[in-house]
Amino acid sequence: MEEFDNSRGFIIGPSKVGDHAMLAQGVIVGHPSKDTLLNRRDFYTSRGAVVGQRCILRSGTIIYEDAVIGNDVQTAHNVVIREGATIGDGCVFGNGSVVREKATLGRNVRLMESVVISEGARLGNDIFIGPNVSFTAGRFMTGALEASGRLNHDEARELEGDYWEGPSVVVEDDVRIGANAVILAGVRLGKGCVIAAGAVVSMDVQPGALMAGNPARLLKRNAAVGP
Repeated sequence: MEEFDNSRGFIIGPSKVGDHAMLAQGVIVGHPSKDTLLNRRDFYTSRGAVVGQRCILRSGTIIYEDAVIGNDVQTAHNVVIREGATIGDGCVFGNGSVVREKATLGRNVRLMESVVISEGARLGNDIFIGPNVSFTAGRFMTGALEASGRLNHDEARELEGDYWEGPSVVVEDDVRIGANAVILAGVRLGKGCVIAAGAVVSMDVQPGALMAGNPARLLKRNAAVGP
């Protein structure tokens, strides 16, 4: 691992950092994935990551290998971007936010504090996500049962069914999600919909809809939004 010439962040492997990017002390770019660590047993072996131009990565930010970060991205403290994630231009991340493996975010996605974006989620452009929002990659929470040997991977996949096929969650352009909402695996949030604070969304949401409650229910729909 070597120190980046113009900052106090650390670059692992063949990672690339764009012009005029700023990396604070404690930033890591190209952190090895879980598979790499298990197979290579080395924190300094990595396929590298890409960070675009003019990014500002504050202390505690960790970008895993195979992640691609666009231009003008900003992270607050202790943000984690996991392996294979793709982040579009102009995205902003609040303290403690996590983007899981192979998730894709479009342009100008704004995450407030402690947001968790699930594995394989696909987000569009111009999206606001309030503090403590969580996306899930499944509905049956099989991880501990698999680790204990009480459930094998094929059995877990069969239990999750469609929730493991394709993106875990899809969020279309212009969506707004209030604080402490939970978006369950398999859900699509239509263009321009609004999810109220604290809502638990278990079904697809139509474009322009306003959803609230647990389980989330339709309060109204903006007919001018969507098809």
